[in-house]
Amino acid sequence: MQDPDPRTLARARAGDPAAFEELVRAYQGDVYRFAYSYTRDRGLAEDATQEAFLRAYRFLPGFRGDSRFGSWLFRIARNCALDAIRARRGQEERALRAPAPLAPPDPAARIELQTALAAVSPEHREPFLLIEVFGLSYREAADVLRVRVGTVKSRMHRARLAMMAALAVEEPEEEAREL
Repeated sequence: MQDPDPRTLARARAGDPAAFEELVRAYQGDVYRFAYSYTRDRGLAEDATQEAFLRAYRFLPGFRGDSRFGSWLFRIARNCALDAIRARRGQEERALRAPAPLAPPDPAARIELQTALAAVSPEHREPFLLIEVFGLSYREAADVLRVRVGTVKSRMHRARLAMMAALAVEEPEEEAREL
C-alpha cells in the first residue's frame, strides 16, 4: 500500500473535498477488506468502512504525519470495525469469528488457508493480516494495534507457528518408512 501524494494529502487536510475523494478512492478497497476481516459480515464491513472515512475526514486536519497515512487510516478502520462488532454483539451476542484472508485463486488452497488462519488466535491474526495481507511494516502494524514493535514480532512468530502447524500434512506411513 502506497502513501498518497503529499500534495493531495495537504489539500485534503485543508478541506478540499475533491482531494479527500481521491483518498477515499485510493483506500476504500483495502479499508473494506480490512473491516471485513474483522466483521465477517458485508453489511457491517460497509458500515465500518463508511464510518472510518467519516472519522478520517473529521480528524484529517489533526493528522500530524507521525505515522504513514495508511497506518493512521487502518487504525481508524480497526476501531470502527470493533465498534460495529460490539454494537452487533450487544444486539445478537455474536462471537467474533476468524478474519477472512484475501482468497488465493485455487478453491482448495483458499479453504486450506482459511482453516489454517482460523487456528490462529485473534490477537496473533491481527498483525499477520496487517503485515502479510495488507503489506504494512512491523512499525506500522504496531501503530495500528497500539502495541510495541517487539509485541508485533512476537505475535507474528506465534501466528506463523500456528499457521505452519495447521498447514502441516502428515506423511503416509509407507512414505515415511521409505525415507
